[in-house]
Amino acid sequence: MRPHIVRLLKLNAGLILLFSLTTGLLSVHVIHFFTTDLNRLSFLLGTLVPAMIATSVLVGGFWLWTQNLNEDDLLRVGVGSVVGAILFSVGTFFTITYQQTRGVAIVGPAYIIANSASGGAVTGFIVSVYYNRQRRAQAQANQLTRQISVLNRVLRHDIRTKANLIHGYAELLTDDSSDVDAQAQKIKQQSDNVVKIGNQAKDIEQIIHKDDAKSDDIDVTSLVNSICSGLQQDYPLADISISLPEQLRVSAHPLINSALTNVIENAIEHNNKHTPQVNITSEIVSDGGTEYVELRIVDNGPGIPESEIEVLENGYETELNHSSGLGLWLVNWVITKPGGDILFQQNEPQGSIVCLRLKRANKSSLSATRLPA
Repeated sequence: MRPHIVRLLKLNAGLILLFSLTTGLLSVHVIHFFTTDLNRLSFLLGTLVPAMIATSVLVGGFWLWTQNLNEDDLLRVGVGSVVGAILFSVGTFFTITYQQTRGVAIVGPAYIIANSASGGAVTGFIVSVYYNRQRRAQAQANQLTRQISVLNRVLRHDIRTKANLIHGYAELLTDDSSDVDAQAQKIKQQSDNVVKIGNQAKDIEQIIHKDDAKSDDIDVTSLVNSICSGLQQDYPLADISISLPEQLRVSAHPLINSALTNVIENAIEHNNKHTPQVNITSEIVSDGGTEYVELRIVDNGPGIPESEIEVLENGYETELNHSSGLGLWLVNWVITKPGGDILFQQNEPQGSIVCLRLKRANKSSLSATRLPA
């Protein structure tokens, strides 16, 4: 069997289980209808109602297919429906066996078990869907708690630190022997940092309060060119090179503009070279049957500290183990929220490589480019 077919079967194992189960049950109900002489009440209770129940599970399977769930959620629902059908069938089988040992004549025990299986399938389906929703709600609550914790720590720690620096430099200005221009420049720099933190906090607030924000189809080539054009003016000594296709569409969070700006600007701003070099390339990769666009931002700076990468991988901060600001957190949440990923590598001989993996836009969605404001 071809590898892509095997991968497709694995991704849709839950739906295959669900459709196989309901198709089998519906077949039994149809056979029962054509092979048994039924009166109206027997037809209603013994064939029509169980068939409608089995059909509802089949319709539910098609509904799940449109919900863009991951393979684990789909498999959980499929297994839940099968387990429900088995449990109800086993219970009915023992009940029938007990009645027969008491001398009670049971007509069509196989069809009775099939009817119970239909009820068990829909029960397992409902329970599994509810369980999936509870898991997602809990995951979202945990994510929200981490986001608020990070926001709270940065606003308490970083802004207080920068405010103290501004205060200290302002006091030096009162000293006649101090270098007024140098101190004023430091005050301006720290003030700009405070404004930057405020803007990042505003973007994170948008992520928190718009948890169900849909992804946008964006031409990332046009977006990167626009960002780099602005940064080149702010950092005239920087050497920024872009090697991207003429058009490269991705499905990304509406704040992708802010995330890309943070990554590219950090590669320049925290670079200790006289001529900061930033090279931006792309590659199409496939993972689990899904195509991604992998943007690689390569610089020749000192590299990203391992401690900051470790904090992102852990997903939370502590007083002793925390990042230096909101920038990387903003990038991480914007990239991963729509199903992307962010990877960090060392550049040889010096520098860092930030890989932003974004879902490639469906060919059917290729329309006019929409760039975030």
